[in-house]
Amino acid sequence: MVRVGGMALVAALWLLSGPALALSGDEVLAKVDQAEFSAKDSTATVRMELEDADGAKSYRKMEMYQQGTSKRLIRFLEPADVKGMAFLDEGTDGGMYLWLPALQKVRLVAGHVKNDNFAGTDFSYEDLSSDTFASRLTVQGMTEDAEHHVLALQPKPDKDSDYGPVKLFVRKADFLFDRIEFSDKSGKPWKVMTRSDFRPAGKYTQSYLMEIKDVKKNHATRNFVEKLQVDTGLKDSFFSKRQLKRN
Repeated sequence: MVRVGGMALVAALWLLSGPALALSGDEVLAKVDQAEFSAKDSTATVRMELEDADGAKSYRKMEMYQQGTSKRLIRFLEPADVKGMAFLDEGTDGGMYLWLPALQKVRLVAGHVKNDNFAGTDFSYEDLSSDTFASRLTVQGMTEDAEHHVLALQPKPDKDSDYGPVKLFVRKADFLFDRIEFSDKSGKPWKVMTRSDFRPAGKYTQSYLMEIKDVKKNHATRNFVEKLQVDTGLKDSFFSKRQLKRN
């Protein structure tokens, strides 16, 4: 029988287990997608606060529906000037559509406007996409601190994004992100998205407060979740252009 000393045994176990426990950047990003889209579907009522560079604020209210990583529908409830306006992302195999009640028309969101802001908010149509992170972004590197994996990302060439380098801060505790730093194609800071007020929602954890700030314009949009339901059984047929027109 070969006896191994205490220190030698510890070293041997470290060599065997240490590297195997380390995650690559791609593996972390995959875990982010798994955590972020763990619910089969979700329905939320959201109060939106917009703040301009002078500190003036305006408010909106909307409903948001999500089905996994494939489909998303957003409908404004208040105020009167945007009530009924709706946005639909049909997912990877479909398109993005906008319903404008004043014109009584459903319009396709063309590729060249997907980087434009949605309805005066700081969210672009690209930001509202229901696609996974891994389908839109490539990992360039990863660092970490005590609480986060910090991923350096770059939009994939075929996504026609106006963003340049993206930095994603992933909570080690549950692989949910709480901060994204967006740069423009020249590498200058552009937008910062933060999430807080994480709470249980069914068997999942969700953020109840999201802020996205355009640091170039000094303009911010905050989403306060007032009501959230998960795994309610939303059907594919709900995410349709016909549903866009419903008040």
